[in-house]
Amino acid sequence: MKTLVVAVGTSLLLSACGGGGKSGSADSSAPTKIQMQTLNYATEFIDNTNPIWKEFEKRTNTQLDITWLSPTTSEEKINVMLASGDLPEVTFVESLLNPQLQKMIGQGVFWDLTPFIKDYPNLSQPALAEMWTDSKVDGKNYSIPRYYPSYGGGAFPILRKDWMDKLGLQTPTTMDQFFDVLKAFKEKDPNGNGQADEIPYAANSDTMGFVYGVFNGVQGAWKLKDDKLVPTITEDASRDALLWIKKAYDAGLFPKDFAILKYSQTVDLIRGGKSGGTSQSMNHAWVTGSKIREVVPTADYMPITYLQNAEGEKYTPSGSPYYGVYLIPKKVPEAKVKKILEFFDYAYGKEGNELATYGIEGVDYTVENGRKIPTPQAAKDQVGDGNMNNLIHLISDDMSIGAVGMPDDVYNRNVEIVNERKQIKTPNPGNELYSEAYNKYYPEISKKVSDMRTKVIIGKDTIENYDKLIEQLRSDPTLKQVADEMTEAYHKKMESK
Repeated sequence: MKTLVVAVGTSLLLSACGGGGKSGSADSSAPTKIQMQTLNYATEFIDNTNPIWKEFEKRTNTQLDITWLSPTTSEEKINVMLASGDLPEVTFVESLLNPQLQKMIGQGVFWDLTPFIKDYPNLSQPALAEMWTDSKVDGKNYSIPRYYPSYGGGAFPILRKDWMDKLGLQTPTTMDQFFDVLKAFKEKDPNGNGQADEIPYAANSDTMGFVYGVFNGVQGAWKLKDDKLVPTITEDASRDALLWIKKAYDAGLFPKDFAILKYSQTVDLIRGGKSGGTSQSMNHAWVTGSKIREVVPTADYMPITYLQNAEGEKYTPSGSPYYGVYLIPKKVPEAKVKKILEFFDYAYGKEGNELATYGIEGVDYTVENGRKIPTPQAAKDQVGDGNMNNLIHLISDDMSIGAVGMPDDVYNRNVEIVNERKQIKTPNPGNELYSEAYNKYYPEISKKVSDMRTKVIIGKDTIENYDKLIEQLRSDPTLKQVADEMTEAYHKKMESK
């Protein structure tokens, strides 16, 4: 068993970029006080008495004042903070597309870090090159992105392989095969209790979003056609996707309360052992899979690699190589900006990166066969998924495919699957594009379509009325304005690369 395991190849990648960078050794000057906030998924937040926090301060000669943001309230708190202008020295925002943030960047509120990055060997390491490119605004880097692997995340099917094996089924690679697998889960008693109590797929409207991506052959809400971005919601392929979901719902492949289920409730269903799968990121092969095994010890919860549409286009989820960004307000003097960058340079080096994720070697973990095994002290020091690991993510696929305690066979299979996914480049032309019209109008348009889709799926409205709505949107001047601005933003971004 192991914690977030790191393959030897990953360690070599990190070591090529050095260890501590500029701040690996403390000097004789007073510690630099750094005020920052960031997202924290831990169930219990640490403070400055924590050994890992103190070790970071010791190794970087800093005094850290960290405010942790809970995921349940982070968006509201970040928006209030931006609106007030009362910004910490290191300001965390989940998305560069936040409208208020975009205005503030345009107003010159934050430092342009572009001229500085090259001076920090760990921040400018090749492994992070794509992260810096994708997070540019008008060709400049105003933020320090928080790394996250491009592959392995995203809500995509994970299925009960033990059920498929029992029924003699192969892993589905097309939507027709996917339907047939779920139908077999419903009809052929894979849990073997003699009752028709299986829930083939623990789904709600959100967890089935990938279906629209598969049918359209793209990720996100936009497709590139004739050098222009067009919204996928008005595409015929989205209608086909809707009809597939309705067919599955009518066949009893989803929970009856599909339309009102929350994501947490779909997770409860799969953890209960009577569901054949749901849509999650790859690390849930163990994060959720281990919970299933508490109920069914022989359960095997396996992510699928891709699904293919009728045109032969393979779809697999991928994303930006970061999640969340850190910005430094102009009120911070340049000398301190460089001190802050030194801190992040250390954190993105091998030594700091592993300290944040695994803790202190010999105290919180030992190394066996190139992998890090947690000691009992690791739990006491609250090392793992959260806290300092949320401040800076591990530069490894393990962020999205590994989990504490994941067995070797599950981990090695995840490595194979994510490497196969990396060979598939599903386009996402609307990724990280900013448009004022989009922010102002598109959420309402999207919600109107989403609500209509749900009504059609559960039989509360007709496909004919859906068709009328889509026809109206195809000639809607507001949606055209949004599409025009998105196309302009797309070409501007392409030109700046």
